Amino acid sequence: MAARAGPMTHARKPAPTAARRGQRLSATIVATLEREIREGHYPLGSRFPTEAKLMARFGSSRAVIRETIAELRQANLVVTQQGSGTYVASVLPERSVFAMTADAVDQQELRYIYQMRREIEAGAAALAATHATPQDRDAIADALARLAESLQHGDPGDAHDLALHQAIAQATGNHYFSDFIDFCYNRMSTAISTARHNSARDATLEQIAQAEHHNIVDSILNREPEDARAAMRLHLTNAMRRLGLQSPTG
Repeated sequence: MAARAGPMTHARKPAPTAARRGQRLSATIVATLEREIREGHYPLGSRFPTEAKLMARFGSSRAVIRETIAELRQANLVVTQQGSGTYVASVLPERSVFAMTADAVDQQELRYIYQMRREIEAGAAALAATHATPQDRDAIADALARLAESLQHGDPGDAHDLALHQAIAQATGNHYFSDFIDFCYNRMSTAISTARHNSARDATLEQIAQAEHHNIVDSILNREPEDARAAMRLHLTNAMRRLGLQSPTG
């Protein structure tokens, strides 16, 4: 008779830190207040509720409310006048298609971001292979060389990796691809950088990633759009696996 299996145990997820809880709470309050501002609950140019009133309403600490107001101010939804208080902006900015903060990004959100990157950047690589000018091709080759040099010196190469992907996006001749790359890196820089630094601890993985970069660039420089598309898609699929972001269904 086979031995009975012992009780199943499940690893507990580490409890979120106070800072992390505060960041998530801040993001939730920001979303609520932005919706109310855009729906006209607070007239344009009117005085915004004080910190004390917001603390009482949301049951939050002063630190969380100050972070909330800072994010609303950064989004140009409110303005703060020294000695007078905080006011709703007189003109509201257009709502961004991509609207999320780095603090709100977790592993699941990063998985979604990388899935989107994979589909969009694969197309960008194909377009770059077709439309790249001689100057674009030089910029792509130079970015790859700089990334290789940084890795040889033990630098994880975040900035050079961005430069390479940005050069490829620029070579499409369509500025929306560049805007998308900026969104991914500028809004998610902390989370993406942390994930990449974790993978950089294994030199073999870095070599594999760089070989993938070479395949992408070679296909673009040889004007092979479908090969470039496949190479970029493979690179970002493998990047998801290296960063622990790949779900069973891809």
